Amino acid sequence: MPPASPGTYQAFGMLLSSSLALPELMPADAVSLSGSEPLVQLVEADHQMWPELQVSPHSTPTLQLAPQQWRLELEGIGWFRATSGERLEWQRWDDSVSDRDIRTFVVTSGLGALAIQRGALVLHGTALERDGEAILLMGHPAAGKSTLAWCLLQEGWRLLSSELVAVSPDGLVLPGMHQLKLWHDAAVALELNWQQLPPVRKGLKRYALLAHDLDCMSQPTPLRLIYALNRAKEESGKEDDPEEGVEVEKVSIRASHNFSQTAALMRLRNNAFHARMYRGMDAEAQLFMQAAALARTVPMHALVVPDGIKSMAESIKKVDLLQPESMQQRKEIKEEGASND
Repeated sequence: MPPASPGTYQAFGMLLSSSLALPELMPADAVSLSGSEPLVQLVEADHQMWPELQVSPHSTPTLQLAPQQWRLELEGIGWFRATSGERLEWQRWDDSVSDRDIRTFVVTSGLGALAIQRGALVLHGTALERDGEAILLMGHPAAGKSTLAWCLLQEGWRLLSSELVAVSPDGLVLPGMHQLKLWHDAAVALELNWQQLPPVRKGLKRYALLAHDLDCMSQPTPLRLIYALNRAKEESGKEDDPEEGVEVEKVSIRASHNFSQTAALMRLRNNAFHARMYRGMDAEAQLFMQAAALARTVPMHALVVPDGIKSMAESIKKVDLLQPESMQQRKEIKEEGASND
C-alpha cells in the first residue's frame, strides 16, 4: 500500500476527503469514488468561527454535545468538531502540535462521532476476519485486545478495525482503522523492533503498527461471533474434574457458553463508543435498538486468555476462535465471573 497523503479515504462506511494524511485509514478505491455518495469533509478550520451550541446536559467542560453536533477541546492539542455526519473540522492549539497528535483524535473520537451521527452502531473493540467471517473482541483497556489481535494476525487473520468498530444494521463489520497500538512491554515480549515504530503520542511508550505492517481486510464482513475478553493467570498441566472425578487437561484459552440476550445487550451498551456521546447527541434510543438487534442475532461468549503475553501468543495457536465450543470446558465458566469490568 502506498504511503498515505492528503486525499480520499474510506472508513466505517464513509468516503472521506481529508486535507491531512491519514495512514491509519484505507485509501478510497476508484469504484467507491465513482458512486454518487458525497464525500465527508475532514478539514482544518478556525474554532472561533463555530456557532454557539445549545448544549446537552451530558456535555462537559471539554466535550460539547447536541443533536448531530460533537465538539472536543483538548488543552495543548486543539479543537475538534463533527457535524451531521458530513464534516469533521479541527484546529491545532499552536504550531508545536504535530499532525500525529491531531490524527490521534481525528481517526478515533472524531470519526466515531461522525459514524454515530450517520446511524452506525459504534463499539469499543477490535474486529478481525478469517474465511469471510468476522469476530469482535471487546474488553476494558487492559484486557489485551490489541495484543491478541497481533497474535491472531500471525495465524492468518486479517484486521478489519481496531479501537472502534462500526457494525451496519445488517450485521456487517465495516472496515475502519487499520492500526494496532501496543504498549512497550507487549512490543518487547512479541519481539518487535519497537525502536523503529512510531509512538502513538510524544512521550508515550505505546507504539503504532500501521497498515503496511499488518494484513488488513478492506471489505465489509458478516459478524459471526463476539468475545468479551478477560485476562487470567495462565493455567497449565492437569487438574481433577470435580464433576467427573477424573484428571483432565487444562486449556490456556477458554470460552464460555453463549451469553443470554439480556446479558449480551448490557455488554454491548456498556461497550458503546462513549455512551455519553450517544446520550448527548440524542442517539441513545438508536444505540439500544441496534444493540438489541445485534444481541439477538450474533452469539456472545466470555473469552479468558492467559495474562502472560508469550503464553497468549502460544496458546492462540492451539484454538480456533470461529469454533468457541472447542474452548469450552466441561465445567462451564460463569458469565458473572468471567468479566472484571
